Amino acid sequence: MKKLIITALLALCITPSKAQKFVRKYQDRVDQVSKDNIIANLKAFEKLGIKTTGSVENDNALQWIRQQYLSYGYTEDQLMADPFSIGKEKSSNLIITKKGTVYPDRYVIICGHFDSINGPGVNDNGSGTSIILEAARILKDIPTDYSIKFIHFSGEEQGLYGSRHYVNEVAYTRKQRNLDIKMVFNIDEVGGKKGMFNDTVFCDEDQGGNSKNNTASAQVTRELMKCTALYSPLKTEIDPAEDSDYISFEKKGEVITGFFEYLRSDLPHTKDDTFANTDVMYVYNIGKATLGALQHFAGADHH
Repeated sequence: MKKLIITALLALCITPSKAQKFVRKYQDRVDQVSKDNIIANLKAFEKLGIKTTGSVENDNALQWIRQQYLSYGYTEDQLMADPFSIGKEKSSNLIITKKGTVYPDRYVIICGHFDSINGPGVNDNGSGTSIILEAARILKDIPTDYSIKFIHFSGEEQGLYGSRHYVNEVAYTRKQRNLDIKMVFNIDEVGGKKGMFNDTVFCDEDQGGNSKNNTASAQVTRELMKCTALYSPLKTEIDPAEDSDYISFEKKGEVITGFFEYLRSDLPHTKDDTFANTDVMYVYNIGKATLGALQHFAGADHH
């Protein structure tokens, strides 16, 4: 009898989740993604200059992001700074928490870095920053089953310092897990290059590192691909997850996925990573895919 129960439980565990279907309410919110807002965010990000971790420009960018959330109606108690140091340089991550209605203590994390090197970083990663802001604006008053943490990391360009600090000092304390994380959805460098035919986006799948989370990552990455097809005009390809902030979570065994541009621009980390060289329509379309996917992952109200 025990063997039969175990077999039944195993069957339940490996049964795939019910097929994703188009949700009209999700589309209605995806339709609220504003190209004008994306443009305004990218231009404002560019004006803030070279956001090297520890610089005045980096701190100004953090304060600008913070003010955006307050303008959307998020409250001070939903915003948390997470300060850290790289040698003598000081910086901070910014975490915004939107509580879920069914599983308030289980979190979907959507994240991206806002620091840059050698240039204003409009693609890398003003693009991801702008999309996260737009998703947060639209979902501000939408109930979700799971809590959402919108996280803006600093220190990524120097070696994932900000996300590593957050994971090791906030999400975990030594080996103790302080946050019940459902999944991590990272958006980094999704601006493409103006003039290229940007009709495809990479969906990042965990294919290395801590192998115990690879299967779960493959599942959520396929769900991300499906959401992209449902809610945007973009095509998708799978890319191995690497060299961005989700890796700090992956090392702790968390489930990760993310977006990255398919045709890789050669301008990030240069003075030419500017608004003029970024494909705004590509950012806009990835914004649509992001909002569709985030609603799916967090269980947004669809009644």
